[in-house]
Amino acid sequence: MPGLLRSVAAAILLLAFWRATVVGPAAPARAADGVVLVLVDALRADRLGCYGYGRRPTSPRVDAFAADATVFANAVSPTPWTLPAMATLFTSLYPRVHGAVYTSDIAGWLGNPKAFRPTSVLDPSRTTLAEVLGAHGFATAGFVHGSYPSPEFGLAQGFDVYEANTHPGIRFNVEAMLAWLDRERPRRFFLYLHTAEVHSPYAPPAPTPLWQTDSPDPAVRAVALALEEERARYRELDFDPDYSGWLDGSPDALRAIRKRRKQPTPRDVEHLGALYDRGVAYTDVWIGRLIDGLRERGLLDRSVVILTADHGEELLDHGGVEHLDTHYDEVMRVPLVVRAPGAGHGLVVREQVGLIDVMPTVLDLAGVPTDLPMQGRSLVPLRDGGSLPERPLVGEASRTAGLLAMRTNDWKYLRRPDGAEALYDLVRDPGEHTDVCAARRATCARFASRLRAWESDVARTSRRLALPAAGTAAVGADTEERLRHLGYAE
Repeated sequence: MPGLLRSVAAAILLLAFWRATVVGPAAPARAADGVVLVLVDALRADRLGCYGYGRRPTSPRVDAFAADATVFANAVSPTPWTLPAMATLFTSLYPRVHGAVYTSDIAGWLGNPKAFRPTSVLDPSRTTLAEVLGAHGFATAGFVHGSYPSPEFGLAQGFDVYEANTHPGIRFNVEAMLAWLDRERPRRFFLYLHTAEVHSPYAPPAPTPLWQTDSPDPAVRAVALALEEERARYRELDFDPDYSGWLDGSPDALRAIRKRRKQPTPRDVEHLGALYDRGVAYTDVWIGRLIDGLRERGLLDRSVVILTADHGEELLDHGGVEHLDTHYDEVMRVPLVVRAPGAGHGLVVREQVGLIDVMPTVLDLAGVPTDLPMQGRSLVPLRDGGSLPERPLVGEASRTAGLLAMRTNDWKYLRRPDGAEALYDLVRDPGEHTDVCAARRATCARFASRLRAWESDVARTSRRLALPAAGTAAVGADTEERLRHLGYAE
């Protein structure tokens, strides 16, 4: 584990700077034997019933799970897209420290993965959660669907098994994960499920090719039949069957909004939300099946099970769609539900926490000590009914270069690339519609000062770690068009 050794050495320099980052087991009732991380790509917290959503029944199985777990009501992502968010979750380092912050030619990877060379990766010198758990005897396996979770971007570090885009969707990845548990029967394990059904474009699985349904291979025919079952499930979850407009959730429709070639009406906006909610409801079905599978195998009560997201999604809340560009709460605020042996069942925690806290929390609950440098902190004291000192969290690494956000439970401060500022009162204005920076100059100035101090501290830490930096993208016209189709370029 070369990354592990390098990072341990670097940790010695950081112990005085990063307070409350050294994780030693906080003596939970019983250290967990397993860790199951379920990451729902682009899932907004406010579209789940357990986070107060009542418009549509999007999440009955997740809600039932959350009722017997700890719900962190104010969890935030440090970035509005997958690669830097997952790198932060797996390292407990902010994006500018771990360095995986530049978008790559995703379509190039999809078209020719063997020849693909990514622009930005999670460098092997950064030690991941899977590496630490693996070094302490955990069998590690990932079952992921999506572009950025693929091994080419560095997120497979530390996994014994990493099946990326091997299976066509959440159903097949859940089934593969449970089959792995049955086959391997590990004493201790770390499982990572990454799903893409909530992510744009908002569409059911593609039609099954005829050659598959008529294949002489029974395994191919079985997959084709299962895909048809999943398409039927999507149809059953249609929340807006009477809509007859143009906004179908396709890449072309979403691009028309981004480029302002189409101006959605209120009816179109309503339908966009219904399309998004359909993906949430579909994903909920299979998360429920996974929870059932863990329970049937006697593993649920022996494991830490975490449900979260890498970022949220814009649904025209502030005029935009998808993600990548902003730090408004529809993108920044994510679900974080943690069920672990011992305390915390049925608890709702209001203190602000972040994806940056997942790694130290997991290590704490699993009874795994480490002296790695981490910018997050264990949330076990909150799960056990205690408190932690107040701490702002920062949003960075958006496609809007230079845009930064600093958030507390009560306030959101934005500093734009041109130096312009904005301040939102999240208590009185949770939708972030009224900038009160001019009216609350003292508060705005205080956040500006804290953000500058944070930047200085992180710069010093990066110099101490002296880790390799990511390169910059060189994207041609053809690549831009492919990225535009996938929503990763304008």
